[in-house]
Amino acid sequence: MAHSVSAFQAAYISIEVLIALVSVPGNILVIWAVKMNQALRDATFCFIVSLAVADVAVGALVIPLAIIINIGPQTEFYSCLMVACPVLILTESSILALLAIAVDRYLRVKIPVR
Repeated sequence: MAHSVSAFQAAYISIEVLIALVSVPGNILVIWAVKMNQALRDATFCFIVSLAVADVAVGALVIPLAIIINIGPQTEFYSCLMVACPVLILTESSILALLAIAVDRYLRVKIPVR
């Protein structure tokens, strides 16, 4: 049985695919730049690389899973949970990396290095 996709779902999928296609190579470039440049090897850039790795995982894994959840057929509870858990874990890792960067920046402003 064919599953039709509404105009809203088509727009959603298009935007998600565009975000994934831009975020994955962009974050890989960030990781590569930090790896190649010795001047970028401090604690702040360690957090930035952590965020970039989390965002590569979000772009490569979470976005396709989110599309499957959105347009996929109705499933049993445990199979839905099996798909939803990685989405939540990887998204949360990206958010926690952002939090670490924010705390690092706050501490750098509040307690400057002499």
